[in-house]
Amino acid sequence: MAGLLLCMILIAELLDVSVPSSVSSFHVSVSAAFSFAAGLTIGPILGGAVVAIAHLADGAYVRRQPIKIVVNAAGLGLSTMVSGEIYHQLAHSGNTPIASYRNLAAVILAATIYTVINTGSLALIVAPVLEVGPFEMWRSNFSGFYIEMITLGTLGSLIPVLVRENLFSIVLLIVPLLIGPHIAFKGIDRAHEETRITMEGLTDALERRDPYTHQHSIRVTDLVRAMLDEMPQMPQPARASIIAAARIHDLGKVGSQDASLHKPGALTDDERREMEQHPVIGAQMIERLDVYKPSVAIVRHHHERWDGKGYPDRVAAEQIPLGARIIAVADAYDAMTSDRVYRRALTPSVAMTEIQKGSGIQFDPQIVEYFERSMQNRDPRFQPVNAPQAAEQLAGANP
Repeated sequence: MAGLLLCMILIAELLDVSVPSSVSSFHVSVSAAFSFAAGLTIGPILGGAVVAIAHLADGAYVRRQPIKIVVNAAGLGLSTMVSGEIYHQLAHSGNTPIASYRNLAAVILAATIYTVINTGSLALIVAPVLEVGPFEMWRSNFSGFYIEMITLGTLGSLIPVLVRENLFSIVLLIVPLLIGPHIAFKGIDRAHEETRITMEGLTDALERRDPYTHQHSIRVTDLVRAMLDEMPQMPQPARASIIAAARIHDLGKVGSQDASLHKPGALTDDERREMEQHPVIGAQMIERLDVYKPSVAIVRHHHERWDGKGYPDRVAAEQIPLGARIIAVADAYDAMTSDRVYRRALTPSVAMTEIQKGSGIQFDPQIVEYFERSMQNRDPRFQPVNAPQAAEQLAGANP
């Protein structure tokens, strides 16, 4: 029985059979039902061991980072052990989870405990990386909480019933729980991908209105990826939401007039207010698209400043979403190293000097360090120039 459960968990993980959600930090997998059922069926100790081994094997197969493999296996194994122990302490022994109201109540409580431990441990780990409170992180992912709890309580309680009738009847679940959802959710993923392609195409078309900003978003995204490579502790879903936001961060400029975008001189107050609305417009355009929900706040705040003097909401420091702080540095660097209608491009060294001057004022100092490191990894010879040289080149760049 332990071997069968191990195989089912591995198949579910390798097929990536998961409940699609707009949540960026939690992954609600069908394999959780088998993990939960392991504690009910073969006991908390053996069940927890089986779950831990399955996730260690899955992590090694897909080549996750060792720390992620260990944390994932330990958290899920602990969830199985604790929930299994609670069930066996409260339920009538020798009966299935649906044999009595008492057993059903024990299943519901055990499923709740499993989900709290699983999502709570993830929140404790992920929250410091994203620089938010653990409870805030957990609360923002409440939809993942109740989806997982319902999945565990229903599917997890039926698996021991099937096993009691026939040990190998669990194999019958492969089609309805694994193959079928795998095909269906792949279709949803394809729809999400088509949405991304459409929005990125719209961004590219918008940037073609101005030859000076052509492919700006693509270059910014490349710089953002390089910075994220210097942050290996960043969870993959959070990384993906930041990259998605970088690719379309200027989408809101679709609401800006060409006269403002192409103006060679200083903007009037009205023109500046219009331009400063593009992060808000961009966020409003994507907030109803499920695939972009984790990126909405990032797009809205990518022009905020560390000192609170940015726009549109004048939030400061760590109140600015981490992804927005990353994009702000990449956005400024690419703007400085590109020709614009009002000035010639700065050299990479001068632009880096300007980024350093803005550290702690316009930009997050930690993000500036990541950016410097990423640029030096691209070219070990890359060095910022000193202040007098930067001032001289800046003067020469302005016509």
